Amino acid sequence: MEKLYLEADIQLHEETDARKKEAASVIALPKEGEKQIDLQYFSAVFVSSGANLNHAYFLPSELVKAEHTIINKAMDIEHKESEIVGHIYDRAFMDKDGNKLEIEELASMESASLDEKDVHVVIAGIVYKNRFPDLAKEVAEGEWSVSMETYFGDYDVKVGDLILSRKEAEALGLETGDTIFGKLAKVIKNKAEIAAGKIDRVLRGISFSGCGFVKHPANPPSIVLETASDKGKKTDVNAKPIILNYDLLDGEDNNVTSNSTEPLSLEKSELVYNDTVGICVSYKKEVYDNTFKDESSKVVHTDWCALYERGCTAFTRDTTDPDCLRNQIQSVATSCVENYMKEMSAKDRRKELLARLKKLI
Repeated sequence: MEKLYLEADIQLHEETDARKKEAASVIALPKEGEKQIDLQYFSAVFVSSGANLNHAYFLPSELVKAEHTIINKAMDIEHKESEIVGHIYDRAFMDKDGNKLEIEELASMESASLDEKDVHVVIAGIVYKNRFPDLAKEVAEGEWSVSMETYFGDYDVKVGDLILSRKEAEALGLETGDTIFGKLAKVIKNKAEIAAGKIDRVLRGISFSGCGFVKHPANPPSIVLETASDKGKKTDVNAKPIILNYDLLDGEDNNVTSNSTEPLSLEKSELVYNDTVGICVSYKKEVYDNTFKDESSKVVHTDWCALYERGCTAFTRDTTDPDCLRNQIQSVATSCVENYMKEMSAKDRRKELLARLKKLI
């Protein structure tokens, strides 16, 4: 498991009635009579869906799966685990307009539909004000930000709107180390461009572990620092894009072993510019034996087409792909019907029998 941080701004909820009402509509805050005088209450955007400036990409479906790991986690200073100054006591989801989203409703949605939404995860937390009065005062004055702490088990690679598994990306010759993320790339199939954009890392198997008050987020060698400020890596829009030809993955006899990130020549690829594709709503990265995923769940299918109840055959996971089962089955069905009609026509003896009947009459 790897660990990362994400920086965001803090909003206090003891300043105005309007702010209290706005916050209360999204996340549970204590009423006036329930607040304790030795605690500093705050809320903050913990994490948002999509890519941040360090090119980590959070899918709403992954955030929903991990929502139960957020609460009752420690607030520390600069990610120093021995300096606990508070804790998180609640979390909520909201859309980009600030409207609350019910977690149960999000969890019941298909992953493909859910991942089309823009969501933010908001936390409510406290600072132990009587023990850390200076910190509470600085937090109230906006001198600190929050930095999410989370583990992730694995990741996929995203180019534009196309998500590849790490294995698929590596088979195309793309190194998936930290230095590759943020670079520009194009994916080519049958000499046509099917995806283009920055290379992002789609985090999988997220488990939140806490949150830190930070001024300058730490960056130990083994930790990926995720921040919502302008301190992240910028994409060089003038850089020559990496060209990934996924025709190399077609068939069973290809021997792709190169890990080079050197791009193929643009002249050789003969690019044709098309719209970037999306992911089919029937595509399931994983199918479990339980309705809801838990510790006892087992993966029964991967890369699965829920529409036809069989493995997905489209590398792009898009219905416009000629390899998509929708297109294949339609083509096969049309061919079968045509052959059937020809056979039925060849066996049709009605004209012959009518002619014989007329002779007998």
